[in-house]
Amino acid sequence: MKAIGILFIIFGILSGLLGVRSYLRDDAYAKASVVVNSSVKWAEVKPNPWKSTVSIKLMLIYMRDGVADSLEHNYSQFYSKDNPLPTIEKLKAATPHIRYVPKEKRSKNIPDWVMVSNKDKHDGVYGQTGFGWMFKFLIVGIFLIFYSRVRRKTRELFSLQK
Repeated sequence: MKAIGILFIIFGILSGLLGVRSYLRDDAYAKASVVVNSSVKWAEVKPNPWKSTVSIKLMLIYMRDGVADSLEHNYSQFYSKDNPLPTIEKLKAATPHIRYVPKEKRSKNIPDWVMVSNKDKHDGVYGQTGFGWMFKFLIVGIFLIFYSRVRRKTRELFSLQK
């Protein structure tokens, strides 16, 4: 049990280090990237006949480093009586935000992601995932080490009583 606990603690430390790395990468991307508005060139809506979901495909046009660029964006959405299917006119009227890293700010440490969202704020890709895994592994590892100590003490106590 103690060896498994130590292994869990090592996994916790590794996932914490990877969490720090992904947080720093996210932060560098957020600082180096810019947000531009796009326009919808065409939109396609395909309802799924077996589920209450719809597959939406958009062709977005935006200015990237002073040159017109296009991007195909696919996503799914649920629909119901209260939340009806989006119309093509409504999709074409939308102006999604596109976040990218300009050519002069690109480096090997900053990922060259192109992200589409409905808001201009970058929420991060990884969030707190690495840190959450770190705490889970550390807590389980510490619990297993304490459990093995308590179990060993009880065995010693019972062996002394006999």
